[in-house]
Amino acid sequence: MAIEKTVYGPLPDGRQVHLYTISGAGGAAVMLSDFGARVNGILVPDKAGALADVALGFASPGDNLAGGRYFGAVCGRYANRIRNAEFVLNGKTYKLAANDDKNSLHGGAEGYDVRLWNTKVLDDSSIEFSLHSPDGDEGYPGNLMVRVVYTFTADNVLRIAYHAVCDADTIINLTNHAYFNLAGHAAGPVAAHILEIEADYYTPVNDAILPMGAVTPVAGTVFDFTNPTTLGLRADADDPQLKAAGGYDHNFVLKKTGRGLLEKAVTATEPVSGRVMEVWTTKPGVQLYGGNFMNGIPGKEGAVYGRREGFCLETQYFPNAVEVTHFPSPVLRAGEIYSHTTEYRFTTTA
Repeated sequence: MAIEKTVYGPLPDGRQVHLYTISGAGGAAVMLSDFGARVNGILVPDKAGALADVALGFASPGDNLAGGRYFGAVCGRYANRIRNAEFVLNGKTYKLAANDDKNSLHGGAEGYDVRLWNTKVLDDSSIEFSLHSPDGDEGYPGNLMVRVVYTFTADNVLRIAYHAVCDADTIINLTNHAYFNLAGHAAGPVAAHILEIEADYYTPVNDAILPMGAVTPVAGTVFDFTNPTTLGLRADADDPQLKAAGGYDHNFVLKKTGRGLLEKAVTATEPVSGRVMEVWTTKPGVQLYGGNFMNGIPGKEGAVYGRREGFCLETQYFPNAVEVTHFPSPVLRAGEIYSHTTEYRFTTTA
C-alpha cells in the first residue's frame, strides 16, 4: 500500500486542488480529491484480472463544476432533499438555500461538494479530509466540525468513515455521491448491471422527488430488488413513481438487525466483467439513482457520460426526514458525535 499526491488543477479562484492515489494490491487503486473530499476513480480487476476504473470522474476541478458537480463528492450538511428549503428545530424555523426548485438539495447552493477540504495522510492506506462548517453555513445552525476518513484495503475494500460534532443542535446527513459503472467508467449504459437490495420497503416520492412520509412494500412493484434483478429491466415501466423521477431516484429502507450496525445493503454485479460491488453501511437507507439526468457530460480520459451510463448508491438518512418525524432522525444534538461508516467491497464472480 502507498499514497501518492499529485496536482489535479486550479479552482476558478486560483486555489490548487490535489489528487491522492491510494495504491493497493495488484494495481488496484483509489483516486481521491480534496475538492469536495471526492472519489475521482476506483481501479479494480475483473474476473480475468484486467483492471478498469469503475467510478465516473473528471480531468480537472473545473470540469467537475461545469458538468458533474456531485460526482464522487461528500454531500452535506444534509444530503438529498429538504422540502421548501426549510426545517423546524427546537421550535425555530431555519431557512436554507433553495437550489432544487423550491427545495434544498445536497446541502444547498454552496454545499460541501464545492469546498476545498483540509487533508491529512494518516498512513499508507488512509486519508482524512476535514472541514469547518460555520454557524449559519447555508442556513444551518451551529459550528460543525466534519472529518471523513477514506481507507483502501489490500483486499479492495473502500471504507468511508464519517465523523462530526457541533456546538449547537443541528441536522446532518452526509453521504458520498459516487457514480459507478462496473464495466468501466466509459463503458456506456449500466442497464445490464444486476442489483440486489436488502430492503423490503421504499419511500415513495411526490412530483418534486420528495418522500412525504409513506413507507411502502417493494413486493409486486418495480422497486423489488430483493432478488437479483437487472437494473434496466423495469426502469422505463409505466409506473407513476418512475415517471415522477425520470427513472430510479428513490430511497430504500434497509433491513437492519440493529441501529448503527455495519450490514450489507446492496450487491451490484456486472455480468460480462464479473465485477461485484457490495455496499455495506451503518445508515438506515440507500438512494438508488439511475443516472436519469446525465446528458453528454464530458468526463475524464475523453469520456462523454450519457443518460444512465452510471448509477449511484447513496447511503443516508431518508430524504426530508427532518419534516417526516417517523423517519430515522437526522438531528445531531450539541456535543454529540455523528459517526457512520459505509464500505464498497469489490470482488469478482467465479
